[in-house]
Amino acid sequence: MIQIFENVIIPMNGGDSLDSFMNERKASYDKLAKRFLARKPILAQILKYSVREFADCSLEDIEQKYIEGDPTLTINTVPLDDTLDIKGRNAESGSPNEGVVTFDIIFDAYVPTTGESVKIIINIEPQKTTVSLDYKLMKRAVYYAARLISSQKEKEFTNDDYNKLKKIYSIWVCMNVQNYRADSIQEYRLTENVLHGKFKDEFANYDLIDIIILNLGKKTTTHKLLNLLHLIFMDLKTSSEKEKILREDYDLKITRDMGEEVSKMGGLMEPLLEIAAEQAAAESKKETLLDTVRSAIKNWNLTPEDAMNGLDISPELQKELKPLI
Repeated sequence: MIQIFENVIIPMNGGDSLDSFMNERKASYDKLAKRFLARKPILAQILKYSVREFADCSLEDIEQKYIEGDPTLTINTVPLDDTLDIKGRNAESGSPNEGVVTFDIIFDAYVPTTGESVKIIINIEPQKTTVSLDYKLMKRAVYYAARLISSQKEKEFTNDDYNKLKKIYSIWVCMNVQNYRADSIQEYRLTENVLHGKFKDEFANYDLIDIIILNLGKKTTTHKLLNLLHLIFMDLKTSSEKEKILREDYDLKITRDMGEEVSKMGGLMEPLLEIAAEQAAAESKKETLLDTVRSAIKNWNLTPEDAMNGLDISPELQKELKPLI
């Protein structure tokens, strides 16, 4: 059995054919997704609607004034020794004791304040799925955030001059997520809890780590940023339809390169391939279970209900399987 999306035919029979199909496209899709997310007009949307420092800035100002350099040029590029070079950002942080961490997209942004522009470090991590991870995404996000902080020593500041430590944002764009995660945004940051006495430190002294989790899911949403990202990565609309919506609803100027990236991602549809793989696995498991139930009915002369009860099948799944027996 096959299922056809725009510009791509997806084998739906599971097994090696689907695994091979997905693996062949994984590297291409990852590269395109990172490059598209690193475009300044898209980054401006992400910063505007998820980073508090830019909430009152115009999209035009964020794009043209506050994002430093060209983030598309430093995606997973030059490996470093034990520090992270943020200016013209290299994408890897490594140390002899901690190993190498590859940051997908990383760049500097300058936030306008009353006195001077304050630099912060932004990390964007596209995550195709949270469904099949063998670790907790939040623990990985916290680790990345910690490395972004620790890697500033001897680069942003030297010796004990911790006053020069820059705030970091680690923003995760999660595409195929569990239903209970879908259409949600979480923020995790340091807070102060006074356990004794009256002294309270200045917020700016510990406002240094901010983790944002953007959960898309299979359906559209009313949230402007989530809907934009869903359109780009999860929607089955044609490339021309997507470009039209990006121009008219989000006032995005789609360059030729951006248009080509949207078109190519539409053909690869990696997050939807992840969903297709999960669906294929579920269908394969259901067929195996049906075969077992049918054998039990035939070999032991059981009713369908007795066979399914004996196999400890949940009532919900029994309702689904009974018409197929």
